[in-house]
Amino acid sequence: MIRPAQALAAVVLAALMAVVLGLRATDSEEPVTLTCVGDIMLGRDVARACEQHGPAWPLAEVAAELARADLTLGNLECPLTDVRTRMPRVNSLRASPDMARVLAQAGFDVLGLANNHAADYGRPGLTETLSALEEAGITPIGAGRTLQKAKAGRVVTVRGLRVGFAGFSNFPYVNFVHDPPRAGISMLSEEALRECLPPLVQRCDVLVVSFHWGKEGSRAVSDFERRTAHLAVDLGADLVVGHHAHVRGEIERYRGALICYCLGNLVFDQHSWGGNEGYILHCEVSRSGVESFEALPVEVVDCRARYTLPGVVSSLESRDPLRGQGPQPHPAAPAPHHPATP
Repeated sequence: MIRPAQALAAVVLAALMAVVLGLRATDSEEPVTLTCVGDIMLGRDVARACEQHGPAWPLAEVAAELARADLTLGNLECPLTDVRTRMPRVNSLRASPDMARVLAQAGFDVLGLANNHAADYGRPGLTETLSALEEAGITPIGAGRTLQKAKAGRVVTVRGLRVGFAGFSNFPYVNFVHDPPRAGISMLSEEALRECLPPLVQRCDVLVVSFHWGKEGSRAVSDFERRTAHLAVDLGADLVVGHHAHVRGEIERYRGALICYCLGNLVFDQHSWGGNEGYILHCEVSRSGVESFEALPVEVVDCRARYTLPGVVSSLESRDPLRGQGPQPHPAAPAPHHPATP
């Protein structure tokens, strides 16, 4: 018979061992479901479609798919602002701040702002976008009220699993000169990754890195993109996603991490250059990384996301020879890159 004192001692010993080994108790051992999508542009003809059909129109067919995930990430390809003074470019994009609530109702938890349109209406428009998203309960990444905040990344905890997010744009100096004390966007470079990712790795169990890059209409992965995505993984990323090209890109396993080089579009109007298609990427993530995934093809018709048939790209069809085996470490990979924090 185990005495109460012995039982208490066993509990205390187990807790101490968990601290020593860097383990943390969680509410559930089940993987967290994470859904990622590409560009979401709610201005121009999309805004007019919303006026005609209602604000839920662009996402109505896929909202249930997005909302079933524990976390949903997308790239917001326009500021949400009432600012009228736009930057001098041909295709400045803007949507109403009220659309932040629509995005939240559709299931979005995290939205990236590190892209070439986030500052189309200057720092006032960017700052208003940050406020609109935060007030709707959505976490913005890749931009901040200072450059330091933009580069710091964010961590969202679901059932005890700390999921880190970082976003970078490969379109430097679009629309304004960077001024660190003021609102800004995190720009992509090897130096930026080496500066930003290691501290964020220390704060999370799973790391998702989002890149706005590529050439519109091109599915080809450049040497720069592959090298940079691999560097992000080497620095601790479990999932790397890209967007900007408006088409579906290659999906690859590298050192057990998952890379989708371009998620394409989720919502856009007919003026999307080079294509108007994308993936809804569903992942199951845990402290081991991306355990499994499926990529549902979508296309944009009449300013509305809809499913494309046929086909689902799954874990069994990814490019890496480790496909279907879960997050296997590369033989030459370093030790696990998510040490627990006190």
